Amino acid sequence: MNKPNPINYGELTDDELLSLLKNKDETAFDCIYGKYHRQLFAFAMKLVKNEHDASDIVQEVFVRMWERSGMMPEHLNLKAYMISAVRNRVLNYIRDSKSRFLNNYRIVQETEHSVDNGAFMGSEHSYRIRQLERAIEALPPQQKKVAESRRKGYSNREIAEMLNLSLNTVNIHYRLGLKTMKEKMKKTY
Repeated sequence: MNKPNPINYGELTDDELLSLLKNKDETAFDCIYGKYHRQLFAFAMKLVKNEHDASDIVQEVFVRMWERSGMMPEHLNLKAYMISAVRNRVLNYIRDSKSRFLNNYRIVQETEHSVDNGAFMGSEHSYRIRQLERAIEALPPQQKKVAESRRKGYSNREIAEMLNLSLNTVNIHYRLGLKTMKEKMKKTY
């Protein structure tokens, strides 16, 4: 009786590895992981500049690839596919991070406006407000003016008119200020 030839995974092309992966071949997956993980991690690091987040993003891409392996096309430029998947995941990460921060910012604003100035504010709420105020105070002058105006409820268009700046300039100051405040507030939690 003839024994089947063992597969030498290291010599397989990406198409051959994908074909095996479609059948949930764990060794093919491990081979793809070993071949592309380092490059994808470096690419993610370049975009998010945070080792933990870059690692999570790459892991999510590989997990999704495993989960959807049965649906992957036969012939695929695997490297381009993986890079595109990381780029898309980074964009989602940025969008989600911005949404979480803006949501927290709005909660603080709404809570601050709904609480009577003389009323007692819980220690958590007071702490968040102090942190937000410190983060705004530490911003460069133009970003600080924009953030303070936004906190008072003005739109970017209204702020542009008040400060005699273009709307695009206000938008940039606002985004940069949010990013800086997010980093400062993240360090305090």
